[in-house]
Amino acid sequence: MKKTIFKTAVILLTAIITISCSKDGATGPAGEQGAPGINGNANVVGYLPISTISSNWTSINSGTVWIANLTGATSITQNVVDYGIVSVFRKYTSNGVTEWSPLPDTNGNINISFNYGVGYITFYTQSTNFAAISNPGAITFRYVVITPSNKMANPNTNWKDYNQVKEALHLKD
Repeated sequence: MKKTIFKTAVILLTAIITISCSKDGATGPAGEQGAPGINGNANVVGYLPISTISSNWTSINSGTVWIANLTGATSITQNVVDYGIVSVFRKYTSNGVTEWSPLPDTNGNINISFNYGVGYITFYTQSTNFAAISNPGAITFRYVVITPSNKMANPNTNWKDYNQVKEALHLKD
């Protein structure tokens, strides 16, 4: 009796799965094009460099702090905010050699930091000695969004070292 019920249940389940997997509808329209990213790991979005200009920055606190907002960072989801990582690097070029320095970054008496939330990154440039500083103008950044699964798959990666991030996540410059 138990074998008969089990066999019947297996046959019924197989029939339901087979029927529900059939293709009987038209293909839907293509989705919206996503933000430009660099091909790499499916769980990582390594974005092309972005640059600020003078008009991106807003002065607060009498010029001791400047703020620039990057909106439209759709790869920064609630799951990433809660369990993943967003790493941001600043580009320096000297004598034709490019280096990427992780944020926060201090150069002289100017510190650059950031915070992020769902869909945005905010950059902060501030004086380390509370003196007014000039508009930061053009600064090139690159941000990398690491999902929780990729973070767990690469537990020994120093997410503040651009070369380690690039290697672990197969990013291309």
